Amino acid sequence: MDLLKDFAQKDMIEQIVCLDEIKESRLVEAIPALWNLYANPLGDQAVDEMVYHTLFDLLAGREQEIIAGLGHESEAVRLMCIRRAADGGSSTLKDALVKLLASASGNELVSEIIRALGSYKDAGLTGILLPYLKHEDYSIVAWAMRGLAAIHDLRVRDALMAMVSGSREVHNVDAGCDLRTALAVENIANFPDDTTAGFLIGFIHHANPSFRRVVISTLAGMGEDILSALERCLDTGDKDEKIMAANVIGMTGKKRGADILVAHLEKGGDANLKFAIYEALGRISSMRSVIGLTDGLAEGDDLVLIAVVTALDHQCNPGVVKVLNETLARGDAQSGRVLSAIITSHARQVFAALYKEGGQRGALLAAVQKSGDHEAIGAFRAELAKIGGEQAAKDIQQLSLGEAGAKEKRILAADDSRAMLFFYKGVAADLGMELITVEDGKKAFDYLQIDREFDLIITDMNMPNMDGIELTREIRKKPEWAKIPVLMATTESEKTQSELARQAGVTDFITKPFSKDDFKAKIGQMFA
Repeated sequence: MDLLKDFAQKDMIEQIVCLDEIKESRLVEAIPALWNLYANPLGDQAVDEMVYHTLFDLLAGREQEIIAGLGHESEAVRLMCIRRAADGGSSTLKDALVKLLASASGNELVSEIIRALGSYKDAGLTGILLPYLKHEDYSIVAWAMRGLAAIHDLRVRDALMAMVSGSREVHNVDAGCDLRTALAVENIANFPDDTTAGFLIGFIHHANPSFRRVVISTLAGMGEDILSALERCLDTGDKDEKIMAANVIGMTGKKRGADILVAHLEKGGDANLKFAIYEALGRISSMRSVIGLTDGLAEGDDLVLIAVVTALDHQCNPGVVKVLNETLARGDAQSGRVLSAIITSHARQVFAALYKEGGQRGALLAAVQKSGDHEAIGAFRAELAKIGGEQAAKDIQQLSLGEAGAKEKRILAADDSRAMLFFYKGVAADLGMELITVEDGKKAFDYLQIDREFDLIITDMNMPNMDGIELTREIRKKPEWAKIPVLMATTESEKTQSELARQAGVTDFITKPFSKDDFKAKIGQMFA
């Protein structure tokens, strides 16, 4: 073609102008010559990129040219045409891709062909793509799974379920979670029916923490589609399954989830499950959540009450403030527990709203000062500074931080429950100990890399990113941390995993639910 004659001898500006003219005029007859340029780049990055984009643009909708390019001697050209074929087309183009797949070698080429075939969403491709679920290359597996899941052929779901059921992750609690298995779990969710729900929920409290995290994340991502199955799990599961079901319902953020959780609260349940339900309600913004949480202000368990107040701090509105004012105004033992929970949980929104109302100002300030919790005092002083005004300025002075002084003991606590961490902070303040809190085991381990001077590590068993057993294993790998005691908080039904935790290096356990006095006694034992 004349425009491309002696192209390599032109200067860069001429080359770009030439390519731009071909592109703007859609001179498809230039495609063969452009293939040769693309297969044998000139070495100037700007020009070579312009060649690519010009050719890619010209190939749009040019099915015969794409099919011709699939047979080009240059792999670079074949890859470009495969990517163009991913836009979809006729059965002729699909058949050309299938034919190329049968003879293709090299993982990149195979991966791109499977990716392109996935865009056709043709049930006839199921048998062709299924064998690639077992391929050694993860990118090929990933594209095969995605393409198959888009077809919505139940044979695909059955194959994915078989892959998960037979995986080492399911049968070995120390196996971690291979990417192939994780992808299979995630793609099973593309078939949202009772069979899928039952299969995934069967692993909701699996002993392999890495595998369990993938399952929980997948379930939460299913949203409305999984709520009915989670509701059944709340009714029929064991203790841990019920707790995990409540957590996942909260993670979906769906308003119907709040209806399910509040209805289950009305049936009663142990403190651990109530704790999980109230925390979950804090993640769902709805009137039903607020009603359930304000009813929860009558809870007698201190730890459960902290979960209620922590959740209400996220849902704070005039109605919540009215109920809180009425509760505190009664001046009875429950009022005192609620007031203590507000301070312990550092409920800044609730504090600010109640302070502005005025009726509980004195009680709030007295409770904050009495707590001796320097972190809480600092947080509420900051809220007063935001409120501003002469009275707030005076009250900031009243809330004296005093001298913190050196703490006798330093503790690092890891838990994905904010309410649980606030509970630990309240106890540490009572005991005059310094407490650092983090939201999961990975953050705890990272913190230890920069600050190793701790006298005790407290960890929950089940956490995202890195659970308590994994954290303990990592800690015990370091000689300098070998003697730091590790206290693990578990539920009664998690005793089946306690031996695994003990083997990992956990020093002792405390079983939820526990009171402040129980926890203080256990801390005393750890330092005895």
